[in-house]
Amino acid sequence: MRNAKTSLGEAPANDRQFVIALARGLQILSCFSASSPELTGSELARLTGLPQPTVWRLCYTMLELGMLIRTSGEKMRPGLSVLRLGHSALAGLDTIALARPHLQEIAVRYRGACNIAMCQGLDMVIAERCEGPSQLLMNLKRGSVLQIANSGLGWAWLAGLPDAERAQLIAAIEHSPQQDWPSSRKAFKAALAGYRRDGFIINEAIFHPDYTTVAVPVIDRHGKVYCALNCGAPSSTLSPKRMREEVGPALVNLARLLESSQSIS
Repeated sequence: MRNAKTSLGEAPANDRQFVIALARGLQILSCFSASSPELTGSELARLTGLPQPTVWRLCYTMLELGMLIRTSGEKMRPGLSVLRLGHSALAGLDTIALARPHLQEIAVRYRGACNIAMCQGLDMVIAERCEGPSQLLMNLKRGSVLQIANSGLGWAWLAGLPDAERAQLIAAIEHSPQQDWPSSRKAFKAALAGYRRDGFIINEAIFHPDYTTVAVPVIDRHGKVYCALNCGAPSSTLSPKRMREEVGPALVNLARLLESSQSIS
């Protein structure tokens, strides 16, 4: 078990704003971990270095509040109130905030542009954009709207849908005069086969004749597509080969990170 005697630091000298009792209660809670989910009062006193009577008073208060619960014998463990706090902390780290530094690193490394986008009707709306050091990137920004039919982000959204939902959305796209589906249909079908094999989808010279995009969907815990991530660059800057061998796997890893973060519901 880890030692919590100094895990919260020392109280600043003569700091009247520092609540020692609260600090001691948090110090006790910090003793519980995956390897030590249940502890006795004596164990908590040893781990924190606090007097045992103090530990018992603090534990009694937290037991009354439901922050600790009794288990077998004299052992205690964190209650649902504490678990809810942990869940709230994780949920507070929203997907864009989690993804932004990773997308920026990918954009800089490959001299491309990375985006997060969400579906709105038959379009994809960019929610975040990160650019690398290149003068040849598309003139897009947060709030830009792209067709599902011909964009890498739109293809990733389609790829992440269950078959029946994908067919329904494609049927709506086919009947929309604003969507350039006839010239995209065959390329999307081939790219979808690649997605099923590799976990990412390639849009090569469809969105723009000299541009290649790799994209992935991010799936929430209910199996729904939450958003799509992509990285795009001119083919002269970043070859389709590197897109497949390097950028695609990097985006897949980021999508898995976001899916496991519990920041999406």
